[in-house]
Formats: sequence, C-alpha cells, structure tokens
Amino acid sequence: MLFRLDRDAPLQTQIYHQLKASILSGDAAPGSRLPSSRALADQFAIARNTVLLAYEQLLAEGYLESRPGAGTFVGAALPAGAAPRPAVPALAEAPRAPRLSRYSQRLRGLDTDALTRRAGLRYSFHYGTVSAADFPADIWRSLLLREIRRRAGKPYLYENPQGLPELRAALSDYLGRARAVRARPEQILIVNGSQQAVDLALRVLVDPGDTVVVEDPGYGGARLAVEAIGARLLPVPVDADGLDTARLPPPEAGARLAHVTPGHQFPTGGVMPAARRLALLDWAERGGTYIFEDDYDSEYRYEGRPVESLQALDCAGLVIYSGTVSKVLSPGLRLGYMVLPPELVEPFLQAKQLTDRHTASLDQAVFAHLIRDGHFERHIRRTRRRNQRRRDALVAALKAGFGVAVAIEGAKAGLHLVVRFRDIPAALAGSVAEAAALRSVGIVPAGIGGAEASFLMGYAALEEADIRQGVALLREVVHSFRRGGAA
Repeated sequence: MLFRLDRDAPLQTQIYHQLKASILSGDAAPGSRLPSSRALADQFAIARNTVLLAYEQLLAEGYLESRPGAGTFVGAALPAGAAPRPAVPALAEAPRAPRLSRYSQRLRGLDTDALTRRAGLRYSFHYGTVSAADFPADIWRSLLLREIRRRAGKPYLYENPQGLPELRAALSDYLGRARAVRARPEQILIVNGSQQAVDLALRVLVDPGDTVVVEDPGYGGARLAVEAIGARLLPVPVDADGLDTARLPPPEAGARLAHVTPGHQFPTGGVMPAARRLALLDWAERGGTYIFEDDYDSEYRYEGRPVESLQALDCAGLVIYSGTVSKVLSPGLRLGYMVLPPELVEPFLQAKQLTDRHTASLDQAVFAHLIRDGHFERHIRRTRRRNQRRRDALVAALKAGFGVAVAIEGAKAGLHLVVRFRDIPAALAGSVAEAAALRSVGIVPAGIGGAEASFLMGYAALEEADIRQGVALLREVVHSFRRGGAA
C-alpha cells in the first residue's frame, strides 16, 4: 500500500485518513486483505504501534474487520467506490441550499438579531442592559461557594425539570409578598428567562394559524416568537393606560393567547388600571383565552409600591404569570419563572423537558439562598434607589438640553423612558440613531408611531455623570437635524 507520510505530522492520523480514503474511493475493495501491521510498519520504517492504532480506529468504526488466523480485511459490507464529497465545499462551488422546516423558513424572514443587538458604545442608552456595578457579586460568590461545598463529594445529576424545590418554595413566598401572586410551589416552573417562557407558552397552547393577541406597540420578542410558529398576529393598540381592552377582538373570535405587560407596558410605560384589568379577564373568560402576563420589570416603581399582578385578580385560572431576574440581577444568569394554572403544569413540564431538560441547578440554588436569606429584596430596594437617581438625572438632562422640544413618557416605573423630539419627523428616527452612534451614543427608535421621532432610552447601565454627558452629545446630534443637515 502506498502512503505519503509527512514525518513532521502525526503518522497514526495520516495512515488512518489515507487508508479510510482508499476504502471509500474503492481503491481498497470490500473484503480485500490488508498488509499486516508489522509488514506495513517495516515498509515505512515506523513503529508497529503506530500502524496498530490506526487499524484499531478503523476497526472500531467498521471500515475494517479482523478474521482470527487470517488477518485484517476491508469491511465486506461496505459499498464499493462510495467516495464522499469533501466535508467543506471548494470556494468556487456553490453551497447546497439546506432543506429547512417551515419553522426555519419563517425564521429567515424575521429580524431575530434585534433581540440581542447591542452596540459597544460609550454612552449606551439601549434598553435591557443593567449596571455591572449593581450586581451583588460578593454575596453571589459567597452563596455559590457555600452551595459547592454543600455538594462536595456528591454527583451532579440531572435535576427536576420543573426547578429545584427550594427555589420554587422561596419564589412562592416572595411573589406572594411582593406581587400578590397566588402561587403554590407545584405551580411554578423555572425557565431560562422570559423569552423561553413565551416560547413554551406558544408551543403548548398555540397551533399554526391560531390567533395570538399582542400589544401594539409591544415586546418584539413575543411578536417574533408568534410569527415563527406560524400563528396569526393580532396587534391591539395601547394608550397611556396600556392595552386598550375596548379594541380587543370579540371573545367568539377564539384567540388562543394574549401577551400583555399590565404592570409596566413595554415600551410606553403605562400601567393598566383596575377597570381594564377586570375587562381583560372577563374577555379572556368568555373566549377561553389564556393570558400571558409578562411582568418583566415591575419591581422598579418609583411612586408608591409595585402594583398588584393581574394574576392576583384571576378567578378562572387563565393567567400565566412570568417573571425574570434579567432586570433585577443580570440577563447573563438566564433565570426566569412561570406561575401556571394547575391544569397547565404537566404539559408545560413536558415541553420544558424536551427543550433543555432543566435550568442550571447551581444558579437556581444560589438564587434560592439569595431569596431565603433576605439578600434579594434588600438588593431590589438598593437598586431601586440607584435607578431612581439615574432616571432623575436622565429626565433633568433631557429637560435642560431640549426644553419644551422634548416629551418624556413612562418615567414612573421600569428602567427606560420613551423620549419624543417634537421637531424631528418620525421618518428621521433611524437616521438620528445612526448619527448618535457615530458620537458614541446608543439610542433605539421606539417604533411607537405618530409624527414625531421617538426613542427608547434605558438608564440602568449608566452612572449619572455618563448620562449627562451622553445627553449633551445627543443634543448636538438632534440640533444638526433641526438645521436640516445630517450629523
């Protein structure tokens, strides 16, 4: 047998690959006898073990077969001349179009990158980021080490897909105190953030072609997930009080699910009043529609205590409550939770098992300690004060820099504002954001509609001095558009 061996590269690997190529091309026919390992080693003046290791790998993979007393042979069951195409197409060769599912084909038409797109800008007002300095790193590290020591010598096994019992018990107590959520531990499902919660709800409750109600404007991640599964998106307008329940479809229209943010509407910042909450629940009960209550950042309310959850008013068992630690701890933790009506626990649990088995157990255990030991609620109180100062700095800087030319909405709660520039047309919002990025200022067009350019401006990741400097740079950009030029 002829091999071209490079003495400066691993010989065993070269023999393995070249002999395998000979078999697949048909040069070494099925059933043909190979030289003995000793004969091949002598032919190329290499160690016999080198040849033996290559032969053993090919035997293990079924390319060769050993016949006691007779020698080593090419596998008789292999097809002759079955040479595979190169693993990587040549540069001049057009890649073959993959055969995708309808789900994947729908994804191709969606801007899923918008969920994670973040510019690395010095003054980033992008919504969804929080300050690294606010994360309780020392406490988290201490609790993590304590949990690792507790598990010392024990195997790390697959955990309960519903979530650690101790975390579900801690969340049951916390949600009852903080959000008036009625949640027994057995109703709670631990998930990898609110986006997985939305995805599971759609998988379990919605078929392609079904109708899903979403707020307009609303959370883009929910819209994208609805479109991806092939459901019919039904946007319902919002106003200063959140979802306008008078404009919901008739109950008999049979909407399967409604995604709402009643505690702090995203992105406008409205809080749904009691009359609308009761109207929404009545509509859901008459139509048999489940409501997905996305309570993504209601811990941060700066005037009075956080409002009561929608789930607390639900008597028909149609509200699915979802919360996340992304805004109160870190989006990098990928920890969220759902409170499910009792009859939905089992189907959601099955869907979760098939998705990822379970959420990371160490993070769950640390989060449970954080809640039980009182650290979590102290952390929320501390960061609420810090974020209130950041919000005040942003509002003051905008008013000082733009005066009556700016309108500010959604300042009572959450981690972002909606900012409208009265003398900039809505059609220029994207251009303003691009020009601001050139000055190291990150802002995102709000897409709310209307004649004026509007933007989401988050403040949780910036300190007060940076907020003031960022707004000063933004003022220069906006003024350049007022003069009719481009920055």
